[in-house]
Amino acid sequence: MRVLRERPRVAMILLAALPLASGASLIVHVLAGISLGLALVVAAIIVALCGAVLWTRLPDGARIEAKRRLVVGAVSGVVATLAYDVIRWLLVTVLHWTFWPFDIFPIFGQAIVGSQLPGGTAAIIGVLYHYTNGIMFAVAYTLLFGTAGWWAGILWALGLEALMLSIYPGWLHPKAFGEFVSVSMLGHVAYGTALGLLSRRWLTSVDGLGLARLLARVRASS
Repeated sequence: MRVLRERPRVAMILLAALPLASGASLIVHVLAGISLGLALVVAAIIVALCGAVLWTRLPDGARIEAKRRLVVGAVSGVVATLAYDVIRWLLVTVLHWTFWPFDIFPIFGQAIVGSQLPGGTAAIIGVLYHYTNGIMFAVAYTLLFGTAGWWAGILWALGLEALMLSIYPGWLHPKAFGEFVSVSMLGHVAYGTALGLLSRRWLTSVDGLGLARLLARVRASS
């Protein structure tokens, strides 16, 4: 633990790994057959405990910076996930492709709560999980590479894409596999571009979207 105080970058890297637990829970569900809801609960407990320990080990200056990056990552994550979904929707509607990427939402919801869940309710839960992942992945990115720029955001998103392609086909067995890959890849490029641009802009020169006041409060509370 002394190493974490002397080397805050190590603590920041470990802290950045924690938001990835929401996605890791899905991997556990797919590979081990464990309920996604149970996996998320266990992951949340581990993240809370490890996060509390890491947070107390951060020096004051590193803690202020981590708070800034957490806020920017969360906001950027919402916008980036919206960009991801809008691009995918445009692709399948404009090009009239047969693959519909949003069928995954009720699948997520039923994996979390149970297969008996009505489709509409399952879809809502699935959307919440989808956006949770988008935000958490963005927070992890911002903690590690927030000021790097759009190219780093795209590389990060393509890494997520590669991981998804290693799991989803064997799990979902999409019929239009070529369309699935194209929609997913272009959606991730949109996600990464938005994430990289916004996180760099807001971390280096916070503008007037209300974020300046929010970050000022974060600094004042530290």
